[in-house]
Amino acid sequence: MYNFSDLRKRLLVSAGTLSFCALLIYFSVFPIVELLIMAVIASISGIATWEYCNLCKAKGLSIYRRVIVTAAILEIIAIYLSMMFAWAVLAPIGVLIVATFIIFFLHFNKIEGSIASISSQIFGLMYVAVPLGLMLKILYPDLSSHFNIQDGRLWFAYLISVSKITDVGAYFGGRLIGKRKLAPILSPNKTWEGAIVGFVFAIALSLVFAGFGKLFGFQSLELSLLNSVLLGGGIALASQLGDLAESLLKRDANIKDSNSLPGLGGVLDTLDSLLFAIPVLYFYLHTV
Repeated sequence: MYNFSDLRKRLLVSAGTLSFCALLIYFSVFPIVELLIMAVIASISGIATWEYCNLCKAKGLSIYRRVIVTAAILEIIAIYLSMMFAWAVLAPIGVLIVATFIIFFLHFNKIEGSIASISSQIFGLMYVAVPLGLMLKILYPDLSSHFNIQDGRLWFAYLISVSKITDVGAYFGGRLIGKRKLAPILSPNKTWEGAIVGFVFAIALSLVFAGFGKLFGFQSLELSLLNSVLLGGGIALASQLGDLAESLLKRDANIKDSNSLPGLGGVLDTLDSLLFAIPVLYFYLHTV
């Protein structure tokens, strides 16, 4: 008997998330919505970083949560400003450097465990805030001279859709035909069969996006057959690795969910696959 006890909750959460993202993407060209999107991503960065700090706290690490959460929010704002103004081009690096200085300074009277504590806090910013900041660069490529595309909305939709279809494929593949455990210590419910189905679903949807772009002549979304397969497969692999990576952190902290939000668990739980998928698409767009 197949177990789909959590299917309804997953569908409701996914439908709500995708609907909200679709509205933001569609209206993202308006300046006020652009600021709203930046604020939303900054808020999400702060919440996800706060959840990450809770994992560190559960491990007994000395964490300056307010400093890290504030730095995570400022990192998103700095990335946005660096896209808007030439004088702010070094702002994202500046935030990370200042945050690092502050973290070291706060440990000057706490020698024991400093290496683990300092490293985990700096890693938290790199793990959460930096990838989320790259989402802005994907959505608004026209604000960056490094991109050759002018409208990032289709690429943003591509990123969310391919990443989530990987999760959907892995879920149904694992429930229906899954037998061999993928990572039994980290996530007992994940299987090799589910991972393969998720991989195939991602490539299939990537090909659909490529065909959609050619059919309607969207120059912003140009994908050859080979690139469709490689990029879709790359995002699928990164998404599943990101899922397992967060499971590793939670297992080490002995915490089931990063938060207790109704229907979500935690923001970090929802973002885990995207945090690894975002850089894949970002670096791909830098090569086209």
